[in-house]
Amino acid sequence: MDLKKLWSKNTYDFFTLSDLPVEIRKKGTVVTYPPRSVIINRGDFPEHIYFLESGTALGTREYTDGNNYYYFKITKENGALGLLEVLSHKPRSVATVVASTEVRVLKIKSSVVYDFILKDKKSLFDCLYTVANDLYYRSGNDGILYYQRGLDRVRYYLIQYYDTHEKVDGRVYVVSDYQTIAANIGVSVRTVVRGMAKLKEQGEVTSFKKKLSVSKEQYDIMLASVLPLLSK
Repeated sequence: MDLKKLWSKNTYDFFTLSDLPVEIRKKGTVVTYPPRSVIINRGDFPEHIYFLESGTALGTREYTDGNNYYYFKITKENGALGLLEVLSHKPRSVATVVASTEVRVLKIKSSVVYDFILKDKKSLFDCLYTVANDLYYRSGNDGILYYQRGLDRVRYYLIQYYDTHEKVDGRVYVVSDYQTIAANIGVSVRTVVRGMAKLKEQGEVTSFKKKLSVSKEQYDIMLASVLPLLSK
């Protein structure tokens, strides 16, 4: 028996909105989330599953100083929010999920989706593929950030710092020292120093009188650089 032939004969894909029949979709509610708003809070009970119709949502991981970094991305092509918790019978959401862009979702009671999955063989296997594919790419790594070079890890930190701190005329002043940044993103202080020097050189951050700051324009540049990496 040839495994590759079996694979080609039995093709499955991510479990997404397109897999739901009309009668199930009618039981949901369309909700729109503005950029940077929270869709799911870590620790929430998975009362609903959120199927993305448009936009990009990002999972965040909290670190020791209270800041977060992005470590997974969900779009309409690769799954649904809350599915993992429901399938694994876990009563708390594993991550806080925020809208990177404006996000439009179909919000459906988890019990309705779970009951449908159990009764539909194709959907059950699609869910198996979704979870197995995610596990394969994350196996042995603590989140997708660990696939990236040091410079991009520094960008992640600064992006999250901008999102979570007070702005002065659209600019955020970074008070974290390099040791704190290094500890939060899992790299050496030397790597942070080199990364910051590169970002200053490229105009992605500003340093004036030993004060580091990030403007809205610089934030947008860094965000555009790191988002494509999350889909790899």
